[in-house]
Amino acid sequence: MSFLTEKNIKRSILASIIFLLFIPMIEQRVLLFNSKPLHGSFIQAQRPLFSVESWFKGSYARLQEKYLNENFGFRNSFVRLYNQLQYTVYRHANANSVVIGKDNYLYEENYILACLGRDFIGENAIIKKVHRLSQVNDTLKAKGIEIIVVLAPGKGSFYPEYIPDKYSPSIKTKTNYEVYKNHLQNYNLNILDFHSWFIGMKPLSQYPLFPKTGIHWSKYGEFLAADSLLKYIPSIYNKPFKAKLDLIQINSNGLILDEDDDIEKGMNLLFDIPDLKMGYPQFMTKIDSNSRIKALTIADSYYWGMFNFGLSKNIFNNGQFWFYNKEIFPESYNNPTYVNNIDIKKTIESNDIIILLSTDANLYKFAFGFIDQLYYIYFSNQLPENEKLILYIETFLGYNQNTAQKLLNYVNNYIAPDHVWSSATLEKAKKNGRLWSEQAVHEANYILTQNKEIALD
Repeated sequence: MSFLTEKNIKRSILASIIFLLFIPMIEQRVLLFNSKPLHGSFIQAQRPLFSVESWFKGSYARLQEKYLNENFGFRNSFVRLYNQLQYTVYRHANANSVVIGKDNYLYEENYILACLGRDFIGENAIIKKVHRLSQVNDTLKAKGIEIIVVLAPGKGSFYPEYIPDKYSPSIKTKTNYEVYKNHLQNYNLNILDFHSWFIGMKPLSQYPLFPKTGIHWSKYGEFLAADSLLKYIPSIYNKPFKAKLDLIQINSNGLILDEDDDIEKGMNLLFDIPDLKMGYPQFMTKIDSNSRIKALTIADSYYWGMFNFGLSKNIFNNGQFWFYNKEIFPESYNNPTYVNNIDIKKTIESNDIIILLSTDANLYKFAFGFIDQLYYIYFSNQLPENEKLILYIETFLGYNQNTAQKLLNYVNNYIAPDHVWSSATLEKAKKNGRLWSEQAVHEANYILTQNKEIALD
């Protein structure tokens, strides 16, 4: 090989390397290829607007760098390649709280902790919560309103055999589910225990009740749960109610549909993880024209599938879904609507049925504050004033008792003795539909958080 030929080869290699380095820049500009979008919850950086002020403050350069880092050509493919290498070589998932189990079964860690009792909140806390629920239940029952507690299964409890050894799955302690179920039964509350029912059906079910690479019950399992709920309601409520899910067929062609692989999607891999052969019911919702039951559902994400196929709209008379007892649907589709901004008592009493649905991984915060809110509404007047305010702070502001006491001290020592401040607080209370004492703790909360003297627990 001549020196000239060797030199040309080197130049060609160098030119090829430079070209490869410029490919992402070219792709960013002209978008020659369709890049598969990434899944997950994140805010895409936007190209910043240039201004002299932002240039000299340095904010333009910082935002531009962030934008370029998140928008260069083939970025999504590079992210997927990196995640695939992490998954294949190191058995690591670049997704929040995702755990890769045996035989590539995917979990979120909180479901494993719930199954093994690692998130147990203690029997006394559960007894207190169930006792309050019983009091609220009796109050609503006298008004013709029934509460149904739905204990949904969790993936850790359903597939304990695939939990990684690092969690010592053979060491299992008392769980929130077991204690809640026991005390809910002791108080004769309306319970639908899908948790134990699903586990009992596991070896007999025609189709998987949980997917391999998703976190929620399968669409088939969801269909069975919804159908059972509709059959249960007439047994505990005296109004006419006849509704059903009319099954047409079950599709099972090997494709994974809906959210049956939601964990895998969040991992953003290059290649799919082999899954189970799932069943997808095709059905129609049917309701007798004389059925007029309105139901409100307070639930975690396990209710989304039922809500999306029209259970609340078509069967429960346009009933609302309070997601984690915070955001209200369907109203929030058009304009964010929050539970804390409505008349809770009035809304509750406009319903016939209240459904409290939670998977075992969320039982450590069962009903998401709903029980405490109603307990405060119906029973706080029976408490001494200080205890009443502490309950309000814990329930509506989300603080523990120590921080609640700090807020209460501020009200008593600063707001109440100040005539001008106290009068202004009363005006705000009238405007916001609160008692003076309730508005006062909101004032105290604003002052102390602004001064960073307290923080959320």
